[in-house]
Amino acid sequence: MQSTIRFGTDGWRGIIADDCTTSTMRRIARAYAIVLHELVHGRAPRVVVAYDRRFASDLFAQAVELSLRETGVDVLACREPLPTPVASFAVRTYEADGALVITASHNPFRYNGVKVKSRAGASAPPELYRRIEAHLLDAETIAIDRPGTAVDLAPLDDYCAALAQRLPLDAIRSAGFTVIADAMFGTTAGLLPRVLNGDLTTCIELNTTHNPLFPGIVAPEPIERNLAKLKRAVVDGKATIGVAFDGDGDRIGVVDEQGNVVSPQYVFALLAYYLLEVRGIRGPIVRSVNGTAMLDRLAEHYGISVIETPNGFPYLAHAMLEHNAILAGEESGGFAVALHMPERDGLFCALVLLDFLRESQLPLSHLLRELAHLVGTWYYQRYDVLVSNEQRLRLAQALQTSEHPQQLAGVSVTGVSLLDGVKFLLSNGGWVLVRLSGTEPLVRIYAEMPDPGQADDAIRAAQRWLALTIGE
Repeated sequence: MQSTIRFGTDGWRGIIADDCTTSTMRRIARAYAIVLHELVHGRAPRVVVAYDRRFASDLFAQAVELSLRETGVDVLACREPLPTPVASFAVRTYEADGALVITASHNPFRYNGVKVKSRAGASAPPELYRRIEAHLLDAETIAIDRPGTAVDLAPLDDYCAALAQRLPLDAIRSAGFTVIADAMFGTTAGLLPRVLNGDLTTCIELNTTHNPLFPGIVAPEPIERNLAKLKRAVVDGKATIGVAFDGDGDRIGVVDEQGNVVSPQYVFALLAYYLLEVRGIRGPIVRSVNGTAMLDRLAEHYGISVIETPNGFPYLAHAMLEHNAILAGEESGGFAVALHMPERDGLFCALVLLDFLRESQLPLSHLLRELAHLVGTWYYQRYDVLVSNEQRLRLAQALQTSEHPQQLAGVSVTGVSLLDGVKFLLSNGGWVLVRLSGTEPLVRIYAEMPDPGQADDAIRAAQRWLALTIGE
């Protein structure tokens, strides 16, 4: 019996040799081919196929390529592991109709999966995933006039050349920075030194070997619990900055020169500050519903707007394109900069931060203080609550209909948004969000406040409200 495939907000993931198999990948590829034939008329669709460094990723990519060709799709096949953003870049550069990228991103080593990219090189919209799901059962019945072709693709040279067109790489190379980059055994290994080294700036890498067990870390995710080695290396090496990338290179983690992990919310605000202040660019900024309040302060200062979307980068990418936004981002460390493309790219964001350091002539910790002087100091917390299926069903209804509290942590609730879960807007400019995870049996509680104690208190207050809501 074939397993049920349900795409999440950005692709599908499963356990290798359990539900993630060659057969599964072939079904997905053939269903995707049917959708592309419906969308593209009068010619064969063209699709980039790329893969990461996980177990069997190359074999899965071969199976996907064969299935696409069998269903009349021309394939641009990448023959070495590549970051997902490079595959997205290839879609735009070589005018493909989309991409299938074999990756489980930041998941533990047992997982693999696939991400779908649109012809804009962005995360596929939810409606495209629903159409693929609808064709999974009839994917073997497609009739074609001719098999598709395959062309080998090596996009890294063009990708690196594009970086040099969009940012002053020569100036960054001559700035004399010392950069420590943690590849987390993923696809960015070798890329930042390739871009930066050759002048006074030096990039030193950690965890570059091809090891799909991701030794020493639970998963290739650039969050604080996985950054101890990077923090030590930055301090011991007296480095300018430390950066880390997830397994497929679309997310970034940052460590300042003192060895402190910079919250992704502050990274988001720094990227916005660079675009608005250094580059003088104006336009909307798009954030997910759990994005930082610092963007509102920047927007007020620079006279721009902030657009909020449900959680998930497909929503962010769509809004970015629709509103011609300059930046889009999420609290998990994925950011898309319009100078580049409507897609997350950890390496590009690292280069943006380096250019900000070069322009400001300030250490990162000082630049953060300058930002705080402009937008205030903010503290962000997240807490995950494991729930049963029964509780999840009750909560999905209750979040939309239950009576809402008048205050949280002693701060008045001034507004409520039901865009994705329930977001309480507070009188001090902070916020609290309660939402169901789209991929796990979890309720996530988020809070951002101008005081760390308030953030903790707000999380606890939301927990109490949640317990009452689901009848605990």
